[in-house]
Amino acid sequence: MHEALLDLLRSPVDGSAFALEGVVRDGAEIVEGWLVDSAGSRFPIVDGVPSFAPDHADDPTFGFKWRRIGDSYGHEEPSRTIRRDWYLDRFGYGDEATLHAFLRAREVVLDAGCGSGVDTALFSDSGATVVAVDLSRDAAASTYRRLGARPNVHVLQADLHHLPFESGSFGYVSSDQVLHHTVDTGCAFAAVSSHVRPGGSLAVYVYNRKAPIRELADDYIREHTTTLSNEDCWEFSRRMTLLGRELTRTQARFELPEDVELLGFHAGEHDVQRFLYWNVLKCFWNEQYDFELNVAVNFDWYHPRHAHRHTPDEVRGWFEAAGLEVTLLDSGESGISAVGYAP
Repeated sequence: MHEALLDLLRSPVDGSAFALEGVVRDGAEIVEGWLVDSAGSRFPIVDGVPSFAPDHADDPTFGFKWRRIGDSYGHEEPSRTIRRDWYLDRFGYGDEATLHAFLRAREVVLDAGCGSGVDTALFSDSGATVVAVDLSRDAAASTYRRLGARPNVHVLQADLHHLPFESGSFGYVSSDQVLHHTVDTGCAFAAVSSHVRPGGSLAVYVYNRKAPIRELADDYIREHTTTLSNEDCWEFSRRMTLLGRELTRTQARFELPEDVELLGFHAGEHDVQRFLYWNVLKCFWNEQYDFELNVAVNFDWYHPRHAHRHTPDEVRGWFEAAGLEVTLLDSGESGISAVGYAP
């Protein structure tokens, strides 16, 4: 933990500033110790990461995933470039230089649900101060190991509903592919949006509602897979990955002459694997990813406790309720990307 983080932190219990106790340092870095608020509430610093949530608060799905696939998840090529370009495209920045200039002007960035820190790395390359937060201790630890040495990066474990900051602390808040995994997406959105300062922006991505048969299949399959052990669901996801891979490698295509509106099928030429993927069941495969990363993408869908799907109208309503002006709303087949401005 960089001591400069104290300037941003406030107790989630009483809003007071923190004092340090029992600190162990490695050079300038605080690696162990306690953060103590004015009421005497104590929050540990473990292996350089301040913790504001008990480990059992996290969905064990994600800790299992981070431990299994390691700190390199999403950082190795070509997945880093794919993830970067996808972010830049979905949120309308176009290229890194444009995003970085935008972030420098907003000075302090919150990566709300950082995972292994892929977006954190992208944001911190701008030179802006970046605070990376995740409920999963394994995810926060992974991000810290990879990026914690950067002087403009701070990493902590916390619940997005009870973040240890004053309201309006950040010029840019990004919560990408995270909020739909909380108990209530709208409530999580409201909590995160409160940390955008006037003149700042909030960018979120949540799952889009799919075609009717895919929705039915998702509900049926997840009713079973969410009750499996991590290992058993990983094995199920491995088999779904094999299905996606073999369908992709057939390179089969077909022409649907007319829409089937009731089922959400659209006329035109379709790749068989992608048609089944969007309309029938999730069997993700990307030839540019290694096999384990493809399995992880399927596992991310089939095992988390919550995987809510939403509509563009719902997302727009969250922004309006938070007093944010929607500046971008892009509804794709997989999800909805939206950016709002705080006047």
